[in-house]
Amino acid sequence: MKILIVKSENGKVTSEKIAEGEISKVLRDVAKEALEEWNELASDFIIMRDNQEVRLPLPLKPDVYEAIKTFLIGKDKKEAIAKIPVYIISYENEWKESDFQDKKIYVVSFYINDEIKKGVLNDAAQMTSEQKQELEEEKEDLEEEEEE
Repeated sequence: MKILIVKSENGKVTSEKIAEGEISKVLRDVAKEALEEWNELASDFIIMRDNQEVRLPLPLKPDVYEAIKTFLIGKDKKEAIAKIPVYIISYENEWKESDFQDKKIYVVSFYINDEIKKGVLNDAAQMTSEQKQELEEEKEDLEEEEEE
């Protein structure tokens, strides 16, 4: 299978590649690489699994179907719906009061097509962005004001 590997640092995607192989082996190899970059005195080392819901127009091309067939959860009249596993390896991060900020991460997921890849790249950049933190704080402040 094709596996997408993305590295994001401080709000920017710094590398991306597509590897061939089994997700478990590729994920472990990327985790080993991240361990080499990790400073255990300054940061936590975390591997998280999440799912990304994707919608693909029907009919599916044979290669796309092969890539997502194990992740299909349903369909409607125009789209197939799948939940794709996404693994986030956070190796440089910090706590600011009760908030957690990733600074450097790897994202490992199945490569389906270029459109879904763009979404993964965007999400990876946002996860390490300082702006994400500021936007969340502004949202919390607005919610608190609305409650009062």
